[in-house]
Amino acid sequence: MLSATHGVNLIDGPDGRATGAPGAERLWRARPPGCQDRSMSFWEGVWRIGVPVGVVVASGGMVWTAATESPTEPWWPRGWQWLWVLVWLRAAGEAAFGDNRWWFERAWKGSGALLIFAAVAVGLWRRYRWRRRLARDAQVAA
Repeated sequence: MLSATHGVNLIDGPDGRATGAPGAERLWRARPPGCQDRSMSFWEGVWRIGVPVGVVVASGGMVWTAATESPTEPWWPRGWQWLWVLVWLRAAGEAAFGDNRWWFERAWKGSGALLIFAAVAVGLWRRYRWRRRLARDAQVAA
């Protein structure tokens, strides 16, 4: 049975008694990198589960906003906001080529990048259709 205390595994025998050398109470061993156990602190849970869920929900909100907002106002980034494009490219790259990353991390980064791409595609398509309709209406009116 494994129990963890701040990054160190506490190894017990199958009957619950401590194992190791005779007379030793516990056998302590550092947890190998990437080893997952069922215990995590509150803040680790927020960072590893809450933030990814928040990113995916916010990306879904971007799709909803792009689909429901009026296409009359351009909504693409201006000035320093173009840095978000680099963040998006990095998330998409880590999702696609992220070696030695936890599957959940690759999944949420890929989902977030895909939803952001969908929001941009929906917004651009709606703006294109709106401008085309304006041109057609101006042509009919003339």
